[in-house]
Amino acid sequence: MPAGAEEATAREQWARCGLLFSPLEAAGDDATAVYWVEVRLQGSRWGALTEAERRVTAALAGRVSAHIADATLLEPEVTPTVVSTWHMHRKTDWGPGWWRSRAAQLWVQVGAADVHRRVRLDGPGTREEALAALQRGPDVGGVHFDENLHDVRPGIASAHAVRPQDPAPWQTRALGLPGMAVGAVAMLFGWMLAGLGLGWQMALAPLLVVGAWWVGPWLADRERHSGVVVWLCGLAVVGGTGLCGFMIRVVSAALGGVDVRAVVVMLCGLPVLRGCLYALRQSWFSRNAATVLSLAVLPLAWVLPWMGRLVQGIYLTVCLGIPLSAVNVDALWTYLAGVKPTALCIAALLCGLAALGWCRHFYWITGSRTYYLAVFGTFTVVMMVVAVLVGLSSATNGADRTVAQAVAGQDPSPFFGISARRVCVRPLDAANTAVQPGPLPTGYPVVAFDVTGDETWLWDYRRATASADLAKGALRVRTDQVVTQPAARGARTCPPL
Repeated sequence: MPAGAEEATAREQWARCGLLFSPLEAAGDDATAVYWVEVRLQGSRWGALTEAERRVTAALAGRVSAHIADATLLEPEVTPTVVSTWHMHRKTDWGPGWWRSRAAQLWVQVGAADVHRRVRLDGPGTREEALAALQRGPDVGGVHFDENLHDVRPGIASAHAVRPQDPAPWQTRALGLPGMAVGAVAMLFGWMLAGLGLGWQMALAPLLVVGAWWVGPWLADRERHSGVVVWLCGLAVVGGTGLCGFMIRVVSAALGGVDVRAVVVMLCGLPVLRGCLYALRQSWFSRNAATVLSLAVLPLAWVLPWMGRLVQGIYLTVCLGIPLSAVNVDALWTYLAGVKPTALCIAALLCGLAALGWCRHFYWITGSRTYYLAVFGTFTVVMMVVAVLVGLSSATNGADRTVAQAVAGQDPSPFFGISARRVCVRPLDAANTAVQPGPLPTGYPVVAFDVTGDETWLWDYRRATASADLAKGALRVRTDQVVTQPAARGARTCPPL
């Protein structure tokens, strides 16, 4: 940049934006000033260089005629301090024999013989260093180290955790995207395995053993732990996620059908969760999470019953033409009816937040933040509206199911506390019976809902199926002018008067 007044302006602007800078005296001349500016980012390395350049120039706000001559990604100059954990345990001897000695060794390595005392050493550490630390250290909590009775074992840690490499290998990031991908594959494998016969299950199950042997070193170092412990660590990851997929399919089949949507929702939830963490990292929300979450839960007490009444109203009033006030519904069913649309609405909100988080992680949100927040806000609102419509579709599905069951001669299934039954109606005085709209069907069963007050609401499936509007089948009659009798299952006609 030009030396002089613009240089002072640049320093002021960078300091205001929190950027670290220092002059490079040897690189400039009397008319030109050269500065080293450091930008610290928390997102991905992909696109970080472009984002750093943008922030440097954006901080100047067009007040300085400067340009970037060179840019590069910086690596941490100081290697992070590595601490290894060593657990104190009782010496275990289960007698002679190869199997006994191996079983005793495994018993020790899984921590079953620990005496609940441990030391931490700088760096990877060795067994001799851990023993020396225990011998010269005080007896913490009265746990005395006796070299004749006690020994030490290394804690579970990957090779990268105890011996950092530069750069870190991707397979050591077990909680990152590779770990999520392996968990997703294992869950799908378990879901597929549950649908096969016993012979195929026994033939394909060993694939999890192979996968556990490959994933184990992500969590445990082969040089510090035996092969069995490394394999058990991998099996905890691969076998646990595979068992989740297996049980999802088993439970779905027991409940009446295999639904792959549950597995898809769980798999989609992994990147959504990660994106939400990216969106809220180092933000106002992360600094006030406890307060915000507490306040966010309070509206559910009003949202759930409102959504529930909306679902029940669409089912009964919009689809069948019967007022919701005509039936008595327990408050618990109203809350349960609102769970699905509310949950879908919250899921849509989290998806929009996750999309913002992934864009923030890869620096796709550049320039005007207001513009991008408006775009993502609109996108999130549209998704929430679609989610509410999908949640309310259960009401129309319930109405269609009621029609199908009535036509088939069956009593309709309850819908979130709204129960109905097929009845035969008998007027006490056929000449003076008020029916809106008439006439009153007496030759075949109709659907009657709970009687409340002075009026009984009936639903004539024959009149409804003859019209494109299901609400055409609604009938209203005074309760004291008719007598209802439950219709036999599968009966198409009522006995004569």
